[in-house]
Amino acid sequence: MIRLYQSKTSSSSWRVRIALALKSLPYESVWIDLAAGEHLAEPYARIAATRQVPALETDGTILTQSVAIIEYLDEVCVAPPLMPSGSLARARVRAVVELINAGIQPMHNIAVRRRLAAQFSASDADGAGWARYWIETRFAALDRLIAGCAGAFACGDEVTMADVFLYPQVMASRQFSVELAAFPAISKVMDRLAQIPAFRGSHPPEG
Repeated sequence: MIRLYQSKTSSSSWRVRIALALKSLPYESVWIDLAAGEHLAEPYARIAATRQVPALETDGTILTQSVAIIEYLDEVCVAPPLMPSGSLARARVRAVVELINAGIQPMHNIAVRRRLAAQFSASDADGAGWARYWIETRFAALDRLIAGCAGAFACGDEVTMADVFLYPQVMASRQFSVELAAFPAISKVMDRLAQIPAFRGSHPPEG
């Protein structure tokens, strides 16, 4: 049994849901309320020392960090592969993954926006403006990366780990009023991904 500790508001959790769906791996969900601080409380800290989501429990072991979790799933369940063959193709996928994972998502997550409010008295509008600036700036670079791959998806003509990271990031950007029309390569890929059941069915439950 696989158990996924995740949050409805976490795009990092969303990535793992997509990967599990693509691999057709059944799992149990444990929902953690980030707004209520459940991830910081001691019960969850005993599960994940990082006090972050997602965390994946499998065979009595806890894995954390979405990149590590998805790479693990890709290694133990090889079909369909989320990394292409060939060193250059794999490097391009990793470039997209790294840009989203390290260059975009951390700039707008709830912990960063709360720190802006606490340390610099940033209003909700200030926090949203900060997030929108970084998303749009980095989306411009991401759009060029994807356009350079010239494929049906983010990195070529098959779904890869790059798409698994792209879809939740774009969906998360909507709360900050980011206009996707300015990024045609990203928009084209998103239209295709939205037709795939593993992506379309991965949205968090409402409420």
